[in-house]
Amino acid sequence: MNKETFGKKLFYLDGIRGLAAFAVVISHYIQVFYPAALSGRVEQSHSAWDTWYGISPINLFYNGQFAVCLFFVLSGYVLSVKMYEEELDSETFLKLLRSSALRRYIRLAVPAAISVLLVYLAIITNAVHLQDIWDTTWTDMKKDYYALNTNIYTVIKAAIYDPFFRFEAHPYNPVLWTMSYELLGSFLIFGFLSLFGRVKKRWIVYLVLSIALIQTYFVAFLWGMLLADLLKHKWVQSKILKALVLLVGIYLGSAPYTSLLGTMYAPIEVLIKSINKWGQTDIDPRLLARTLGSALILFALLRSKVLQHVFGWKPFVYLGQISFSLYLIHFTFLNTFSAFLFSKVIQYFSYNLAYAFTFLVSMVPLFIFSHYYMKYIDQGALKLARKVERKITI
Repeated sequence: MNKETFGKKLFYLDGIRGLAAFAVVISHYIQVFYPAALSGRVEQSHSAWDTWYGISPINLFYNGQFAVCLFFVLSGYVLSVKMYEEELDSETFLKLLRSSALRRYIRLAVPAAISVLLVYLAIITNAVHLQDIWDTTWTDMKKDYYALNTNIYTVIKAAIYDPFFRFEAHPYNPVLWTMSYELLGSFLIFGFLSLFGRVKKRWIVYLVLSIALIQTYFVAFLWGMLLADLLKHKWVQSKILKALVLLVGIYLGSAPYTSLLGTMYAPIEVLIKSINKWGQTDIDPRLLARTLGSALILFALLRSKVLQHVFGWKPFVYLGQISFSLYLIHFTFLNTFSAFLFSKVIQYFSYNLAYAFTFLVSMVPLFIFSHYYMKYIDQGALKLARKVERKITI
């Protein structure tokens, strides 16, 4: 595969990554302003539709866990596709692998650390207003930012260590829980490629690791790498089969947060419960459904010119370019600017209108901020990672 082809593929991969990042943004706004769509509890509803669309395929557009699973599958694919697609000699293969591994931590850590410092600044300047709208929105997200420890050592540790080496909710910027998976998932890919990337019977290793990791997010990275490994195989040519794979992926990926029983997703829970009982396992039916759904959607995308054209649309590609920045800062922006704005406009408008106004107005500065965060922080981290790599490898 030549560089030109690889570049074209990255365009539509950027597009789907950008839409996934925006789905995470929407999911957190829904979590704060329309909690019944996630919890299914009628007493939290602000409209008659909240609990209905929460158990329909519509929730795919704000299903945060599905979007995260898609991120991880994409990471597994992107980090390994060049290794599988290009005819590299062993020396070049290992050199490229070492280069990717050396840059990974810095590339993730710098933007993540700055996002924690932004939360710290918001706290010490009294800019967090989430607590002002708890009683109005009926949200379960009642995080008291002003109770957090603002000791500078604690903040620095939370910026550069905790997101990557502690598998738990991050106290300052909750979206950083994914960073430990991103970092270690990346090294799972690098380790697999270095040990088994040239082994002909590596399908056995895929199978064994899939069984071992099936209850974790790490299986998403593995399946993303498997998609890269399968890319040369053209055995799925039927348009009907591709459409079926896509529809099954959407069905699985849109598994709701509420109980699947009593909904169109009930077969998923019944099947996984049977597997758990038979195999003495504790597989989460929602996590497995969303991970498998993500893999199937990407599988269809990689083989569909129509989908590639759709996701390669320039606005989607741009969204993908700012996706990491958008992902890192949106939660803090929601709890500061958006919460403050809503606390003011709710005094003059109905709930739904106040939310619509808040969301639409918030998106403008959020996207502007994300653009410059990408330009100076995210891209700056990439440049720094390359410099450090050159210093180390000299």
